[in-house]
Amino acid sequence: MQNFLNKVGKTATDVAGKAGNKASELIEVGKLKSKISARKQDAASAKKEIGEYCYGLFEQGGIDDSVILDLCEKIKSCNDDIADLEQQVQDAKDSH
Repeated sequence: MQNFLNKVGKTATDVAGKAGNKASELIEVGKLKSKISARKQDAASAKKEIGEYCYGLFEQGGIDDSVILDLCEKIKSCNDDIADLEQQVQDAKDSH
């Protein structure tokens, strides 16, 4: 009987540990996905700024300005961050 109770106790402990690990994974993944969403919004905002700025230049007869380069670099930075965060999500899932 004691052996049975020890086995049940160990099983319960194992299940609780796995549940704790899964909860930790879900929290970590949730935080990373929130960061991904924020960076996607930043990239979308920069793309909108590029469009508005370029259209203004188009209306004036030319597009030759460093602001376009700065906005494109911001979009690239956001996309690089998104790729890194998505890799962290995958790593978090793989480690739990």
